[in-house]
Amino acid sequence: MSRPFNTPPPVYDPARGLLHSDHFQIGYVTNDLARAVEVFRTRFGISTFRENDAELPGGTKISTRTVWIGSTMYEIACGSGPGMEPFSNHAPPDGEFVLKFHHFGYLVPNEETWEAMEREVARGGWEMFKSNDTPGYVRACFVDVPELGHLIEFILPREALIEKFNATPVA
Repeated sequence: MSRPFNTPPPVYDPARGLLHSDHFQIGYVTNDLARAVEVFRTRFGISTFRENDAELPGGTKISTRTVWIGSTMYEIACGSGPGMEPFSNHAPPDGEFVLKFHHFGYLVPNEETWEAMEREVARGGWEMFKSNDTPGYVRACFVDVPELGHLIEFILPREALIEKFNATPVA
């Protein structure tokens, strides 16, 4: 079934405002990934996820589970150790079970648009953090938008991440 209304094409112009990019992801954070996945399975009918687990130097760990539902990717993230504060501050590893909304993800199509986004973040006085640029994989960052009460993640996917996105199961 097609939509009964017309939707505009994605916008890629963060110079017009921070939200003028292609929103494609809803991110959740947890401190118990197995339990969070079980909640998605039993309460929301999501039977399969793409699993991504990484252990980094210094005891840092990040694990994500992702699935496409329609044109929206749902991500559950669990991070601990140095550098994972954007996750662990919202879901302390040693605390009671947490599964809560964390961020919206926006696609950035190219370096020119990325630079426009950075200028808009600076102009607006927002904090950009957890920025990384891995050649062949991704350029990404989080921006804290306290006016909205959540983070925004900007993602410029490169070949290897595009392959992972294309291999992500569809619910």
